[in-house]
Amino acid sequence: MAGNSGKHNVRDAELPHAVIQFRRAVRFPRFSMSEGERWGLVVWGKNAERVEAIKAGERFDFAGGQCLAEDVELIYEGPANLEFSRAAGYLDSSAGS
Repeated sequence: MAGNSGKHNVRDAELPHAVIQFRRAVRFPRFSMSEGERWGLVVWGKNAERVEAIKAGERFDFAGGQCLAEDVELIYEGPANLEFSRAAGYLDSSAGS
């Protein structure tokens, strides 16, 4: 599962989060994303700019290259909670039900 794999701190949990899902397979200089693959991110700094670019239908920096907004879908934006974890694919969609 791709996404933020670095250290997380309390501040990250207090910030908004988002999940994008790739509509098609895309190759980037650093790595590739498969169709349907999801990427969870903390919406702050550069990631906030990425989310705004997606909403505006613009291209954005991703994995050392450029990604077109039309190649992804913003499937979640909100707090770092159970719904975020489900949207990111970290938990089975039936977890906590």
